[in-house]
Amino acid sequence: MAYEIPTLPALIKRTESDFERNAPDALRRADAKVAARALSGAVYELYGFQAWVARQSNPATCDEPMLLNWADWRLSDGRKPAVSATGLALVEGASGALVDAGQLYQAKDGRRYAVVDAVKLVAGRASLKLSAEDMGAIGNIEGGTLTAVTPVMGVSPDAVIGPDGIVGGADQESVEALRARVQAAFKNPSKVGNGADFVEWALEVPGVTRAWALPRWMGPGTFGLAFVRDGDPDLIPTAAQVAEVQAYLDIKRPVTAEIYAVAPQARPMNFSLRVMPDSTALRVAVEQSLRVLIDDEGGPGSTLLTTHVHAAISNTPGEADHVLLEPAADVVMGRNEVAVPGVFTWM
Repeated sequence: MAYEIPTLPALIKRTESDFERNAPDALRRADAKVAARALSGAVYELYGFQAWVARQSNPATCDEPMLLNWADWRLSDGRKPAVSATGLALVEGASGALVDAGQLYQAKDGRRYAVVDAVKLVAGRASLKLSAEDMGAIGNIEGGTLTAVTPVMGVSPDAVIGPDGIVGGADQESVEALRARVQAAFKNPSKVGNGADFVEWALEVPGVTRAWALPRWMGPGTFGLAFVRDGDPDLIPTAAQVAEVQAYLDIKRPVTAEIYAVAPQARPMNFSLRVMPDSTALRVAVEQSLRVLIDDEGGPGSTLLTTHVHAAISNTPGEADHVLLEPAADVVMGRNEVAVPGVFTWM
């Protein structure tokens, strides 16, 4: 049974009763009331401090500063920092012209990108490696044209973003995401190379938000590690991002384990349904509920149950009734498939 902290009025009443019972003639009534309030306030503050200490003693309930201490102690790299988006852009101009490191290019919306390494144009062209000036997902851009902030002699002011875009930018890990990782680390204390270990290690890489271990991926003694990056424009990782996770897992893995980082295949989940009472606000809320369900239960090898789809819709605030036409049955994900939101058709 949980201990119930008395309220401040209850403490005051208790202290006043103690004065009246134990020292009825020692203090005048007014003085007793003043003393009771002062003592009760001090005791109530002590109760509050003890309650705060109890919350800080558990990573599931502690405040952010204490959670950072838990993370520094329990996780090898602590909280994941924000990282800048990077990518390539093509420029044209006179052969031999030089684009210096630090040269800035700007998108139409004002986001700026700096050249990482100096590049000399060969045959009138060069690929610039760019890094977003602003840290985080705000720097991600899938395509388009950038313009030089200051002219570069002999080089066109326009830079065309490469086919892979400028991606990989990730915000600093949120408090709740960090809390989930710390709790998972306590639930899985061993680091012997089991599936939970590989998932934990993958989630230490900035930008990785969800991961799944795939036992016997290439036969006995091997693991596959599928992961996604929900903060990127496309949650399916690029080849460079797969290589980054692979390199990190190679550092962490036991020497006897073979691990393969892989990009899962996206499997769009289409929904056809009718909700009552029908409104734009309710449709948006139901769609968000289904997106959360897909994230939670649509990993590789999982089964997305229609009963859970119905429950997600029914639990949406404001929904009174609904009819679900698609999916008509449970959806089983392939070994390397991850569910993504598809088309929502409203009847």
